[in-house]
Amino acid sequence: MRCKYTKLCGGCASVNEDYAKTLLEKKEYLQKLFGDIGKVQDVVGNFFPYKYRNKLQLAFTQFKGKTIMGFFEEGTTKVVDIDGCILNGDWSNTLISILREYISRFKIRGYIDGTGVLRYAHARCIQNKLQLTLCVTTDNFPGRDWLYKKLQENFSQVSLYLNINRRTDRAVFDNHFKFVAGSKYLCFDFMGISVSIYPVSFLQVNLAIAEKMYKKALDLLEINSNTSVIDLYSGIGITSIMFSKVAKEVLAIEENPKAVNNAIYMSKINNAKNIKFVSGTCEENLKHIESGEDSVVFVDPARLGLDNAVIEKLKSINPRKIVYMSCNPETCVRDIKQLISDNNYIVSDILPYDMFACTKHVEVLVCLQRQV
Repeated sequence: MRCKYTKLCGGCASVNEDYAKTLLEKKEYLQKLFGDIGKVQDVVGNFFPYKYRNKLQLAFTQFKGKTIMGFFEEGTTKVVDIDGCILNGDWSNTLISILREYISRFKIRGYIDGTGVLRYAHARCIQNKLQLTLCVTTDNFPGRDWLYKKLQENFSQVSLYLNINRRTDRAVFDNHFKFVAGSKYLCFDFMGISVSIYPVSFLQVNLAIAEKMYKKALDLLEINSNTSVIDLYSGIGITSIMFSKVAKEVLAIEENPKAVNNAIYMSKINNAKNIKFVSGTCEENLKHIESGEDSVVFVDPARLGLDNAVIEKLKSINPRKIVYMSCNPETCVRDIKQLISDNNYIVSDILPYDMFACTKHVEVLVCLQRQV
């Protein structure tokens, strides 16, 4: 057995199964879902389907007077006490060990029934650089200097934040962040791009698979120096910066204003001057989505998929290609059917990627090509 917690937390339901079998099952699921839209290619898997996650989210509570930490048991608010996660790897074991020592040394109480200090720990670790956010009910508690120094002994760079969260629901973050120590950004290199992220920035949890997907999207779009790229749901700007290196210009639209600010900062440090950033929902900014002499579109929406107004706008501007990246194949299929309903486009590629190995989830890249 590879993971002793899987039956309790449920986060990696297939971790103890044959990996090749899980990839085949995901392909079969997608082929049934896409039906006669097109042929689904083999799932691009992980060379090593463990230790791939760069993000760890821990919940804290009290049990018999002791603070425990771990993952929520699937479908409940019960915390499964863990020592590490096979999908995160060695850095998670190190961090959990440090947090246990910190809690014991400074008697930090976990959150239960509206009492206690520590609710969650949200951590990212990339290239042995750690960004840790403690989600707490108050900033009046001891030991932060000790914790920061201990983290510094084990990670090459540390970024330490607090998030003051007095909400009554299970949300991890509230709006009040407080920088404690270290670097304000988690900084690393990815695909030749200098990336700098805040705790709230969205980042794919599996960068090895994300790199394969982004490079394939770039290849499918066939961008040249005359191409105008429309990057919808553009997040912190990684894809926008990638496209900008070979395109004439890039329009990037993103709803989250903090992500837009992050993207603008990253465009400056990467000297990407041909990107226009627009803050707001895509449906609110349809007027900015225009057809150029040679236009292509990349979309990477949330699980809900595309708004109908966005789909109709894309059909009206008739770009040369549309590449759709999705973490929810069911809404992706729904949207693809609408996009091809006028027979203006054919689906040339359906490419699945095992972004979330050992779980039931699968990411998919679909390419639509305008019919001449």
